[in-house]
Amino acid sequence: MLRQKMLRDLKENKGSYIACTTIIFLGLMIFISLTIVVQNLRISQKTFYKELNFADGFIRLRGIPSGEVKRLESIKGIQKVQGRMVKDVIVLMPGTSDNVYLRLVSVDPNQKDPINGVLLIKGLHLEDDSLSIWVDSKFFKTHNLKIGNKIQIIASGKVRELSIAGSGDSPEFVYALRTASDLYPSPETFGIAFMPIKSMKKLFPNDNLFNEIVFTLKPETDFEKVKEELEKNLSKYGIESIIPRSEQLSHLLLDMELQSVESMSRAMPLLFLSIAGVILYITLKRLIEQQRVQIGILKAMGYTSREILLHYMSYAIFLGFVGGFSGSLSGAFLSFPLASMYSNFFNLPNLKGNFSPTLIFCGILLSLLTSLIAGYQGCKKVLVLEPAEAMRPPTPPYGKKIFLENIRLLWKVLTVQEKMAVRNLSRNVGRSLFIFFGIMISFAISTFTWSMNDLVHKMMFDQYEKVEVYDVKINFTRPLHENGILYELSNLFGIRFVEPVLEVPATIKNQWLKKEAVILGLTKSSRLYNIMDKNYNKVSIPKNGILISERLAKLLRAKVGTKLVVESPFRTDKDPEIIEVAGIIPQYVGLNAYMEIGALQEFLKQRDIVTSALIKIEPQAIKSFKQKYMYSKYINSIEERKQRLSKMKEMMASYGSMIYIYAILGIIIGFAIIYSSLVISLSERSRELSSMMVLGMNPEEVFSVVTFEQWFISIPAMILGIPLSKAMMAGISRFISNDMFSIPEILTLKSLILAFTVTTSSIITAQRAALRKIKFMNILEVLKSVE
Repeated sequence: MLRQKMLRDLKENKGSYIACTTIIFLGLMIFISLTIVVQNLRISQKTFYKELNFADGFIRLRGIPSGEVKRLESIKGIQKVQGRMVKDVIVLMPGTSDNVYLRLVSVDPNQKDPINGVLLIKGLHLEDDSLSIWVDSKFFKTHNLKIGNKIQIIASGKVRELSIAGSGDSPEFVYALRTASDLYPSPETFGIAFMPIKSMKKLFPNDNLFNEIVFTLKPETDFEKVKEELEKNLSKYGIESIIPRSEQLSHLLLDMELQSVESMSRAMPLLFLSIAGVILYITLKRLIEQQRVQIGILKAMGYTSREILLHYMSYAIFLGFVGGFSGSLSGAFLSFPLASMYSNFFNLPNLKGNFSPTLIFCGILLSLLTSLIAGYQGCKKVLVLEPAEAMRPPTPPYGKKIFLENIRLLWKVLTVQEKMAVRNLSRNVGRSLFIFFGIMISFAISTFTWSMNDLVHKMMFDQYEKVEVYDVKINFTRPLHENGILYELSNLFGIRFVEPVLEVPATIKNQWLKKEAVILGLTKSSRLYNIMDKNYNKVSIPKNGILISERLAKLLRAKVGTKLVVESPFRTDKDPEIIEVAGIIPQYVGLNAYMEIGALQEFLKQRDIVTSALIKIEPQAIKSFKQKYMYSKYINSIEERKQRLSKMKEMMASYGSMIYIYAILGIIIGFAIIYSSLVISLSERSRELSSMMVLGMNPEEVFSVVTFEQWFISIPAMILGIPLSKAMMAGISRFISNDMFSIPEILTLKSLILAFTVTTSSIITAQRAALRKIKFMNILEVLKSVE
């Protein structure tokens, strides 16, 4: 009998129960899918790093003879050290107009257990003297390469042909980026190739010194102490940077992604299950109050309080099991496409989804536990009801004046229906607070989501549409004379304007704080690289002093007027120089400082040198310009701004799909909270609302009482959702901002408008659904006296 009663009650209140089950389903689906993916990513990362001896430290320098590298192992704390050549070359890829680059990394095919080894996925052993290479799996697959294929590259100004011997991946290039400003891998235009050291020396006969060193450390070794010794030993070889594994580009981005997904896998299910628990608690509590007469009859018939309690808790157990089982199973299925998505970004072996019986069981258990706690809190009143008391209607709540009635001017403006709605809020404080916080959270999620989307677009597209406004940028293999470069380039066909740029690696110190960054030397009146403030006003480069980004200023605790100690391997005078901070500017991509090019050349004690050039050129002349200089041994790369912007837009399109998913989750939360609260309110006040209709009100007038109550809560909730969104933005900014990019702690006006529109639409949609219940309410049935 009780089972049939449960099914009947579930059917009669299906709206609230479906909303509750849906939220449990979504929470467990997110929890299981993300947890499986994170576990697999962590296991794959740990195994990959260990098996291929991933380095603990990375050194970039101008050049060091191979014989000088081995003696570094005598430094206390270093376990193993290895030098190598790393060169970027242009690939002559038929069928594409895009610039395609390969980063050649030297390897010793005969060395056992090398640092940053290569996992050969398919192919043949590399021969010492042959011009054969292994390429990374993404580049291999994207360009449909096969073992034995030949590709042409430009090395030292000559076209050379390389043979594809195999495909393999290294832990150093799990997330393969050509530059830090790229942010997303693009195997269509950039790949990694591993080549025997002897063959690389043949390709670069005039520049065959090692320009990178990798090393591993003994257990419990302090990296900073080792770094100090390395700086002393390598000072004469032009150190550009010495970084630990934690700052290595690929590892940094992979670790950051893992941390963010782990946080989401914990926070999102907790939020969803908490909301589901509150809905279930309110629904069951209301059901107990409605059915107190039935409970009295059941007790009079001999059912114990424990049996009746278990009967009502079976509602919670049923919903918890259905939501938990379906959500956990769906999460396991979802882990497969999620793992496939991550494998498109990260070169990690054996990365795939899987069915984890343990996690599925934990998901169901978590759902049942949440439902049982919420169910017990909602049903425990059954234990104290006596049969005689239960069969009497509940005592009406005590009525009293509310604080708004003391504000006479405001109270007189309200209609009768609105006054009824406002008074009802004070009688159900718990439910009112639940609706308030639910709408506030829903609004905050929507605002935060759209703000993140807007800010990422701002970061990416402002950089390539407002800051960098050149057409082509050429990077030189080594510093060249400024006057000669300007003279040659300015006289070419189609060239409208040329600006020299000097990019210098530097160590910037403020007292005990120090940071490695790149100083960009630009012309004082640069037209092709605009430095801007937060209001998009152009900032002039001072003749003396240095401009630094907001993040660099924060890391160094510097402000305008701070004296910074600046060192650079490009500086002929090895003594550091003190330079004053002339300004602090917003910069969301990279960690740069800026100086006037003449002042930077003076700092380096090297007049008339540049490392790259920015060019404004006629569109029809770009192709011939690239053909002219792509074979030059002085040119390292030729970059088209429009090409980089196009690739960025492609990547942002895939990122946008994730934004829409988060936005939909926010809508579901808001709709479920609003709809379930409306259904509960209508059920509790059915007698009151029916009485209004008997007295002459139409359904719309009666419904206005409920809707005014909703809006009275919703509008303040959305307003207070703004500071909550701001706090969420501040938290995510501190969590994920790094030397590659910084997330500003701001909310965009567009995101606030969208969040308000979405939340308001959810409220209106839920109210329309509730209006149908009032229209089809059986007035006579509701108003029957309870015997």
